[in-house]
Amino acid sequence: MARTRPSDDPACALAGVGTELDAVLVFNLLRTQSHLSPLIDADLRRQRLTAAQFNALLALRSAGEGGLLMGEIGKRLVVTKSNVTGLVDRLQRQGLVARGGHRDRRATVVRLTPAGAALLDRTLPRYGRLLNELTGCLSAGEKQTLIRLLTKLRRELRARRGEGE
Repeated sequence: MARTRPSDDPACALAGVGTELDAVLVFNLLRTQSHLSPLIDADLRRQRLTAAQFNALLALRSAGEGGLLMGEIGKRLVVTKSNVTGLVDRLQRQGLVARGGHRDRRATVVRLTPAGAALLDRTLPRYGRLLNELTGCLSAGEKQTLIRLLTKLRRELRARRGEGE
């Protein structure tokens, strides 16, 4: 088994918080995310997008022409109703999404505009290349194993909170 560098060992694991294996696992998940986020965020900023905006555009694209209700966007992105409103406001100001009516007048549907679709068409190839670069040290099999294990962990955590996948 490979030994981590001392600077990669979390102090809590070495201090006996939980089992060392559990502490090192969680520490590494958090540390990896803290290294990935700034690189991804910087690339998206070049397209004048935040990660939340990009994810909202992707969710709307996958929904098709029917769009999504504001509440559904919140569920897919795991954000609060007020966060969705602000997010959609900013995307609408940029001309990337449009709000529309719904048969239930209390509900608002959000749809991707042609400008939003064009931005995704320009952004996705570059984004895909970046993700490939960032995960290039892993083999396809390692990536599949990591995806499977992280999905299993996420499902368990959501079940504990009473949420569905």
